[in-house]
Amino acid sequence: MNRLKTSFSNLILNKAFGASIILIILIVSIFWNPEKGNLVPCFFREITGHSCPSCGLSRSFFVMSHLHILESFKFHLMGPIIYFGMLLLFLKFSIELVTKKEIQIKFNPLIGRIFIGLFICLWVAYWIFKLINES
Repeated sequence: MNRLKTSFSNLILNKAFGASIILIILIVSIFWNPEKGNLVPCFFREITGHSCPSCGLSRSFFVMSHLHILESFKFHLMGPIIYFGMLLLFLKFSIELVTKKEIQIKFNPLIGRIFIGLFICLWVAYWIFKLINES
C-alpha cells in the first residue's frame, strides 16, 4: 500500500512539474517578443548559416499567444500545432492535479504511432523545404 502511495505521489509531482514548465513557456511567449530580443541564439544557424528545424517557433508562439493564428503558421508550420498541444496538455495536467484522478484517453496505439510519424515527417519535409528556399 505504501509503495502505491509513493508512486501516486511521484505521478502527481511529475504532472505538477510538467504543468509548471508548460505554463512558464506559455506565459513567456505572451510577454517576450523574439523580434526585439533573442534569449537563446540559434547555434545551428551560427555554424551553418541555415535555419534549424525549430527556427521560427519562438516567433510563432509569440504571435499565437496574441491570437494571430494565420501569422503564426507563417513563422513556423508546426508552431500553432505544438502551442495548441501544449495548451491541451497543461489543461489535462491541471485537471488531474485538482481532481486527483488520471484522465486516460484511449486510442489505438498504431494510430498514435502513425500520427507521430506523420507529424515528424511533415516537420522534416517543412524544414527541407525551408532549406531549399534559403539557398
